[in-house]
Amino acid sequence: MSTCVTLPSTLPDLLEARREDILRRWEARVSQRLGERSLSHEERLDSLPGLVDTLVELVRGGHVPSELERARTVGGRHGRIRHREGLDLDTVVLEHGLLRDTVLEVLQEAGWAPELTGLRMLNQALDASLANAVVQFTREQERRLRDTEATLLAILDHAPAAIYAKDPHGRYLFVNHSFGRALGRNREDVVGRTDGELLPAELAAAFTLSDKRVLATRQPVITDDQVPNPEGMRTYQSLKFPLPDADGRIFAVCGISTDVTEARHLQAERDEAREHLRRVITQLPVILWSADNRGTITLMEGEGLRSLGMTPGALVGRSTFEVYADRPELIEAAHRAQAGESMAMELEMGGSWFMAYISPVLGPDGRVKSVAGVSLDITQRRRAELVLRQWETRYRLATQATTDVIYDWELDSGRIEWSELAARQFRLPPGSSRLDFHWWSTRIHPEDRERVDRGIQTVIDHGAENWSDEYRFLLGDGTWAFISDRGHVVRDATGRAVRMVGAMQDVTQRRAAELEAKRRAEFEQLLIGIVGHDLRNPISAITMATTTLLRRECVDERQRKVLGRILSSAERATRMLRDVLDFTQARLGGGIPMQPRPFDLHELTRQVMDEVQLAWPGRRLQVESGGDGKGLWDPDRLAQVITNLVNNALKYSPEHCPVRVRTRGLRDAVVLAVHNEGAVIPAELRARLFEPLKRAAPPHDTREGRGLGLGLFIVKHIVDAHGGALRVRSTELEGTTFLVRLPRQPGARGPKAPGGT
Repeated sequence: MSTCVTLPSTLPDLLEARREDILRRWEARVSQRLGERSLSHEERLDSLPGLVDTLVELVRGGHVPSELERARTVGGRHGRIRHREGLDLDTVVLEHGLLRDTVLEVLQEAGWAPELTGLRMLNQALDASLANAVVQFTREQERRLRDTEATLLAILDHAPAAIYAKDPHGRYLFVNHSFGRALGRNREDVVGRTDGELLPAELAAAFTLSDKRVLATRQPVITDDQVPNPEGMRTYQSLKFPLPDADGRIFAVCGISTDVTEARHLQAERDEAREHLRRVITQLPVILWSADNRGTITLMEGEGLRSLGMTPGALVGRSTFEVYADRPELIEAAHRAQAGESMAMELEMGGSWFMAYISPVLGPDGRVKSVAGVSLDITQRRRAELVLRQWETRYRLATQATTDVIYDWELDSGRIEWSELAARQFRLPPGSSRLDFHWWSTRIHPEDRERVDRGIQTVIDHGAENWSDEYRFLLGDGTWAFISDRGHVVRDATGRAVRMVGAMQDVTQRRAAELEAKRRAEFEQLLIGIVGHDLRNPISAITMATTTLLRRECVDERQRKVLGRILSSAERATRMLRDVLDFTQARLGGGIPMQPRPFDLHELTRQVMDEVQLAWPGRRLQVESGGDGKGLWDPDRLAQVITNLVNNALKYSPEHCPVRVRTRGLRDAVVLAVHNEGAVIPAELRARLFEPLKRAAPPHDTREGRGLGLGLFIVKHIVDAHGGALRVRSTELEGTTFLVRLPRQPGARGPKAPGGT
């Protein structure tokens, strides 16, 4: 029995049997020739196993066209894949050549006797695969080149900068979209033309000059150009550089122009801001200075030099140790800074005080290369601190001089700092325990304590600043005092209440006086009410009876005169009683009651003047009016004002002199003026003219008797109740004038009479 292995007898069988050996040897040779190019085993084999299988089928079938086409397909796929893997065309050709050599080598080792037909079919299949691999590789390469070119063009067109290329004669070979937008032209309108055909002559000449510099020097050139475009004049920074061919000859000038208009504006603003900052710093009350590591002064600037009588830079170049040789503390500070220490110190120089901040400046090696500092003029602060200390002294003396007890209450801890007067005012025995919030709270009368606590908490919770209250407080001797307490809440930056500062005043005597005054006022009001009510009835009876008697025809002239005097006296008593009641309302009852309604002040004045004329038939009255006299007032009360003012003018002026009454309408008010030419009202009386029971004795015509001196007091209250103003002018030359200004719509009205009476 023979031990020899029987080899396949036909070429297809032999190729099929030795398939794996062919592939293994081929892969080894490819790796040896190309080296390890980070391709895996599968990537190196790629479609070659399919090609070997195609060779087998091709030889077995005897040159079947479909198998040959299959070889082309396998080769084309292999070419495309190798291109995508980044291999070159020579590698594709080499792989096919190595496969051919490997197949022949294996067949030869297997003892295959070459036959022309089989060898020709093998070569045809490998040639077909290689040819199509080359074709597909080239197509992939061209497609990739086109894609790269399109991508590059897209990048150039989307670049914000204007990118362009010109031939040595200045004709544009390429421009991107940004270039076209800058000129307001299409790319087709630019390519093939020169700057002289596209731009103003001056700008074209500048561009041509820079192009020639690039061609002459073969070096990049950077220029700033002002270029007009549809948006106006723009500033471009251009970088131009030569583009050589393979032989080193410059065949184009390329350029990248960036719109730096905004950047230049920002740079100008930064430069302006930097200059402004420099001016500000140099004008501040500071001194900026620096010295090198040997102590030589290199900088001395700042407005603070003026307070020293120095000019900027006066000490530059001099040694710190020489300039300040008589100031050992400054020499010591300089040595410490040169040793790497930072510090701050207050010092006096030339009568001014400075806060100096000194710091070493370190180099890259960590060593001190210089010393820099800033000295702030704090003379004003020092003076303010002195003033503050003086104020603190004055405050302490003031708290000792006042009868108020000053306190400072820390809300969180309950601790209270009292002024020195507290122990004496509170009548505390010597050595009293700590007077904190708990002590203060327990000394408040139980009936007042809850109200006081609630009031303080409300002020704190609602963000208010001030609190005040009056309460009963237990003194050290066991007696109760009425305390008027006023506190101010101090808050931190977040608005949280942290302290209350205030003053406590013993108002026991004041409360007693107020209580007594209230009782007296109530009694006076009751008395006036009784008098007014009890006197009004008999006076009314006298008036009615006298009027009835005067109407009888049987009354003779002598009786008529007596009855006239009785009637005049009764009417005067009625007016006096009305004035007393008005005075009582003004002083004790909360104000004279008002019943405002719309009417014309001009008409009311004329009506009142007619009535006054009847009472003063021998006097001359003049009435003038102008403008709109309408407004919202109480006509009866204003008639009282006019009557009182005119009667006063008649009483205090000579009989031959007229009394002038003028009403004048303004935009928002009406003015009433009553003028007489009587004697000047003394200055000391003018200051008290509108107080109750103050009057001047009439120089003549006292037929109405002496009044109560309440008329002008009541006039002022009526005017005030209408929200108006009352003034008086009295001079020797102009006489005396009372001016009443009444707003048409009073902002502050007096209380209305209850029940409309």
